[in-house]
Amino acid sequence: MEDLDRRFTSLKPFLMFESAARKGSFSAVAQAFNISQPSVSRNIAQLEREIGVTLFERRVSGVRLTPEGHDLFHAVTQGFGRILETVDDLQRRAGRRENVVSVSVSGSFVAHWMAPRLADFTNAFPNVDLQFQLISGLMPEFDPQIDLSIRTMDHDMSGPKSVAFCPEMVLPVCNHAYLNRPSDMTRPTFLHFAGHDRKIWRDMTPYPMAHQQPDGHLHEFDDYSITLQAALNGTGIALGWVSVVARLLIEGRLVAASPHLHKTGRHHQILISPRTERPVTCEIANWLAARMSEDIRQLDL
Repeated sequence: MEDLDRRFTSLKPFLMFESAARKGSFSAVAQAFNISQPSVSRNIAQLEREIGVTLFERRVSGVRLTPEGHDLFHAVTQGFGRILETVDDLQRRAGRRENVVSVSVSGSFVAHWMAPRLADFTNAFPNVDLQFQLISGLMPEFDPQIDLSIRTMDHDMSGPKSVAFCPEMVLPVCNHAYLNRPSDMTRPTFLHFAGHDRKIWRDMTPYPMAHQQPDGHLHEFDDYSITLQAALNGTGIALGWVSVVARLLIEGRLVAASPHLHKTGRHHQILISPRTERPVTCEIANWLAARMSEDIRQLDL
C-alpha cells in the first residue's frame, strides 16, 4: 500500500472532512477543533486539491457532500470506525491485564473455601479477575511474580507486604452421618494427606495412634482436596485445617470428630508481592482476611 504520508501533506484534513460531513458546517467543525473557520476551509480545500475532486458544495446555510464526497465519507467512516474498535479493544485488554490478580494457593483452599465465595468477591471487586495458581501438594517457596500467595509461616509476619490470614488450627473432621455410627467411631477409618507427616495424628485427641493403625484402616491421598472429599462422602475421619474447612464446618457439611482443636503456633499469611503490589492487591488481601476472621468468629475458635 502506498505510504499515506507521501500521498497527503497531512491526515488532519481527513478528520475535519469527516466532522464537516456529519455536522454540515465548517463553523461547527472549527468550534469542535478549537480553531478558526478559515483554517477549516483551508484544510478542506487542501484535501480537495490533493485528491483532485470537489468534496463539498458550499452554501450560505452550510455545506453538503458531493457524490465524490459521499464516496470518501463512506470510506473514511469505515476506516475511522475500525480504528476506534481496535483502540477500544486494546484499551480493554490493557485494563484487563491491570485488573487480573494472580493468587497462589492450594487447590483444596479454592475448592472448599474460596470457590463458594467467588460471587461475593465479584460483588466486592467487579472489575477484578482472579488467576489461580493451584497447588495440590506441598506449598512451594514464595514467587514474587505472583501477586498474592497464602503460605504457612512459623510466626506472624503481618506488615506492609503481608496480611495475617489466620492461625494454623487443625481438628479431626468427618461428616455427620459417620459421627453418628458407633461402629465407625469405635474402629474409625482415617484419611491422611500424604503431604503431612503421619505423626501429626499424635496431637489429635482421641486419635493419638491413628498413624499406627495395625489393621490398615488408614487411606492416604496425595491431594488434600480429595482427602476432604472422602470425609464429606462419609468414608472416614480426616484432619481439617480450619483455613480450608471453616465454611464446611459452618454449613454443617463436616463436623468435629472430637472436641480437640490443635493450635500449631504457626500462622497462615497472605504474602503480597512487592514487585507487583498495587492498591487492589492489598484490598483483596484485607478482604480475604476479613472473611476468614468472620468464619473464625462464627466457629467460636
